[in-house]
Amino acid sequence: MEISLDNTEDGGESPTGANWSVYIDGLNFYAAVRYLPDKKWVDFRALAARLIPHTGTVNKVKYFTSQISAKAAEDPDAPRRQRVFIRAIRATGVEVLEGKFKVPDDWRTVSSVGNWKDRFRPPPPSAMLGIFRAHFVTHETRPWKARVELPREKFTDVAIASHLLRDFYQGICSHAIVLSNDSDLRPAIELAVEDGHHVGVFSPVSTVSRDLTKVASWAKPIRPGLLEQCQMPDEVRVPGSSRMLSRPAAWK
Repeated sequence: MEISLDNTEDGGESPTGANWSVYIDGLNFYAAVRYLPDKKWVDFRALAARLIPHTGTVNKVKYFTSQISAKAAEDPDAPRRQRVFIRAIRATGVEVLEGKFKVPDDWRTVSSVGNWKDRFRPPPPSAMLGIFRAHFVTHETRPWKARVELPREKFTDVAIASHLLRDFYQGICSHAIVLSNDSDLRPAIELAVEDGHHVGVFSPVSTVSRDLTKVASWAKPIRPGLLEQCQMPDEVRVPGSSRMLSRPAAWK
């Protein structure tokens, strides 16, 4: 496969023989491609090879995620697609590290922006909308509160930070790339760079967090079109078996 030096202007060429580890924030990445089905079936091993300078080698690719629950997903088939995807990238040699997805509930204020029918999905029945409007007219200073479920992933950010620092300090890699635009990763990246390590950041969206830009060795968005070039085959064979994992129809 031809290697494209996508980060030349930021990080330059790494020393010959440099070992790179690539850390992928799965949920942050998915948020960027959520409505782009042709970009979801990513071959992260191939992508990692395209992100590092051509003088280096990819030592490890680690993908951090949490299994979304059916309770949290708007699309009931989303958890199944995620499970298939996780098995497929494991089959390509990516190390998958999973946190947890929790769905606690709590009270939150209903937005005051837009029409009442636009504040709910799907829109509530007309009779209920009438009640909301009446309440809004007579209780303008007392906003509606709703008890809502709040999907939250746990441990992912901490896991990325922990693995990044441990891998450097144990000598597992000499250089690293973090694929995320989550500013919560700033402290770990800052510590690694301050200690003399090289950490580049690729954002899955067209902008890069200022917090990450300030502390990373370099930071930039993924080049447009690269994700489409780094897709797995529609059928991925599970190593050691004849079983095939198929790209979900919704992602074609």
